[in-house]
Amino acid sequence: MADSKDDVKEPAHFTYIWTIENTCFPCYVESPVFTVKEMEMTKWQIWIFTELLDFVSIRIWREDDDGPDSIEIKFELSFLGIHGLPLIEKVDVEKFEKGDDFHFSKFADTKNIFCQRRIKFLPEDVLTVRCRMWRIGTGISQLDSCFARTVMRPQRRYFIWAIREFSTLQRNQVKKIHFNTTSTSHMTFNFFVTEQDGEEYINISTQNSDNEGYDWYNVIIDILDFEGKVVHSIREPVYSYRGYKEFNIYRKSKLLNDKDSLLPNDVLTLRCKVIRDQEAWNVIENYRYLNPMTSGGTETDAGEILCYEQDKPSNVSPSFKEAMKSLIEDGSLSDVSLQTNSKSFSAHKCILSARSPVFKAMFSGDMKEKTGKSVEIPDLDEATLRELLSYIYTDTVAELQWRGAADLYRAADKYELLDLKTRCSTFLKTNLSVSSVCTVLILADMHHDQELREVAQDFITRQEVEFFASDAWRSFKKGNPNLALEILERIVCTIKRHN
Repeated sequence: MADSKDDVKEPAHFTYIWTIENTCFPCYVESPVFTVKEMEMTKWQIWIFTELLDFVSIRIWREDDDGPDSIEIKFELSFLGIHGLPLIEKVDVEKFEKGDDFHFSKFADTKNIFCQRRIKFLPEDVLTVRCRMWRIGTGISQLDSCFARTVMRPQRRYFIWAIREFSTLQRNQVKKIHFNTTSTSHMTFNFFVTEQDGEEYINISTQNSDNEGYDWYNVIIDILDFEGKVVHSIREPVYSYRGYKEFNIYRKSKLLNDKDSLLPNDVLTLRCKVIRDQEAWNVIENYRYLNPMTSGGTETDAGEILCYEQDKPSNVSPSFKEAMKSLIEDGSLSDVSLQTNSKSFSAHKCILSARSPVFKAMFSGDMKEKTGKSVEIPDLDEATLRELLSYIYTDTVAELQWRGAADLYRAADKYELLDLKTRCSTFLKTNLSVSSVCTVLILADMHHDQELREVAQDFITRQEVEFFASDAWRSFKKGNPNLALEILERIVCTIKRHN
């Protein structure tokens, strides 16, 4: 196995970018299956799991596809940071027959990812995984990439368990309860008393039904007092494949010493929670061929050109979208007019207010727009306002171009349309160039967007020779001396760190 970047300097034949939203510990997540066209239509899948609680494992698996019986590839698996650069990466070369898999069992430390450096690995609770692949011994005519997204949604179930006649329980007694964790599976909870170093403890063990499959649960046991307040809580991960898990909860003597509060009528009250992550969305979002000579993407430190597309697919039905599109185009039942310097657009106060906190304040507060029939918007041009309204009414954005994305970013920030702002920001970050990066830096500074600002500064750091020789830099430093000084200070600090 090789972990050196020197082994992966050539552009990857295939790149797979997979984002997992709402990632938590412990986890077991399977990516959408992706097809590598230039590798004889072979099909692949990535798995992320915490089989060993101290480590996150990652696996690449070849499906039982219609491709060759055996294929040899070099592959890199990595976790990316917020700027699209790898924080952890490992490389290997393997021959894969149909149904074969390979995994790094100790790919990353769980504490590092989920606790110590969570802000780096999981910005906004999103883990980004990259898989790059090279076909061994065979040329590839086109570079190919694929983008996928998985959204996790926690499923929480709980029950209240009243343990009656608690003080009479003996060490050989077991109380049981069966609890449905899914529609087809259940978990058995066993309550019993054990002795350890001459002290009695209350315990709970869990046992999964045989058809649970491979999955992780978080089990939380709360001891409640007579008012229903939590006086003690314990949380443990449970791996369904392993089946059995035992919890040492509390000393029995401490409960008996506080009978009035914790054992009213000799009843111990427990609240048992089972939290399981489920996939709410798991889909391939985009395939794209890349030409390394003409692509307008962002060059990474490994010399590969990538184009990120992170727009979220809308869950709105096509018929509803068409109805909303017709509403804004026809202007039927409109009660307000939005006016740029060159054109007027009919709109509806209720829809604008529902989508934008700024419009809501405008139409419901003590402002002239509340009762007026028109709103002047001189700082937006006709094209930008049209795209803004299209997003507000249909949740869609047309294919972005550089100038339009920057203008739409400003409008989205002004009217607090955060998802639209993120879409525009993603486009700007992934289409940086020496001539455009100054514009992005000024935009990020004006709108207090630290993430966009750092991406622009990192781009300048990587392209410093070409950038500092450009006309864009000479013009920028005259009009923005403070930002220019900040860039130079960042370059100096980077040089010192590398030395």
